[in-house]
Amino acid sequence: MKPLYFPFTYISKPAAQALAACFAQTAVYQPATSKIPDEMRESADDALLEIRIPVNDTGEKLDAIVKEYRTWADVHRGSEIGFLKSMADKIPFFDETSSSQIRAQIKETGEKPPSREKSDPLFHARLFLHMAQEFDLQNDRLTRDLLAVEVMEEDFMKELKGEDADDPARAAAIKALETDDPGHYMTEERIKSWAVLMQQDPKVSGLFITSSRAVLDLLVDRMPDMAQVTRFDAVPALVPDPEARAAWQDELIKHLETLATGPWAAEAEALTDPPEVPGSESTVALTLFIAPGKSPHEFFAECLETDALQAESTPDSQRVKNTLIGLVETK
Repeated sequence: MKPLYFPFTYISKPAAQALAACFAQTAVYQPATSKIPDEMRESADDALLEIRIPVNDTGEKLDAIVKEYRTWADVHRGSEIGFLKSMADKIPFFDETSSSQIRAQIKETGEKPPSREKSDPLFHARLFLHMAQEFDLQNDRLTRDLLAVEVMEEDFMKELKGEDADDPARAAAIKALETDDPGHYMTEERIKSWAVLMQQDPKVSGLFITSSRAVLDLLVDRMPDMAQVTRFDAVPALVPDPEARAAWQDELIKHLETLATGPWAAEAEALTDPPEVPGSESTVALTLFIAPGKSPHEFFAECLETDALQAESTPDSQRVKNTLIGLVETK
């Protein structure tokens, strides 16, 4: 069983490293084969991530639509958030309306880009995720740049006062970066679009991991039958003995696979505590919930109140009896 990161297709390096404290490798989707962010490629090269592309498509049409949107945004000084909201139920014209016609209509009427009510749900979901990924990536890079300037200012002030530039300022900046939650933006739309893409993946397990408190809160609110399995408050990010961490991660995955595929009992055996690292300043918290008696497709379909998510009949999906949802947070 391999955990699947959701409902985002972009994952920052700090988030990937936080996940690596709990799991040997985490899978993450991409809406198309092109333009995988460099940060994610590096994490994949380090074996922290497995990048999955459920739909084998270069994304040329996605890129073209995004380009048209940016033309519209330049005219209206819009933003990615405005575009994402406009896509809640519909998708801009691409094939039927030429670029020149779109630009002409925008300039004449000042309205939103032309749109049609009905479209391919899978393409619609991939376009939304593509745009959300661009927004998350740009927001992450901007935040890092701003925090880097803040750290430089802190160090400069210390030098003026004759103090040594030390780590606390950087630690504060890193913490501020890691606690930013992109899941606050259009939470339900993100989950719904991601779940549509999930249907195309034959390797879906019963374990889903997010770094967004907003996402977890929405799921718990919508699915009152969810029960907390366990919480580890201080999983060390760095362990001097890699073998000890690998052994704990293997034991954790085996236990979670048993929970996902077997009958649920509230008095389930307690999970083994992670290895201790006295004095460790870098830790993450892992909270795990279970949705008893619901496969992943059933869980997300009920949570989102949609019949667009049909249950799969693959051998792996038939094995999963309960859905596990985890939240990883930096501390």
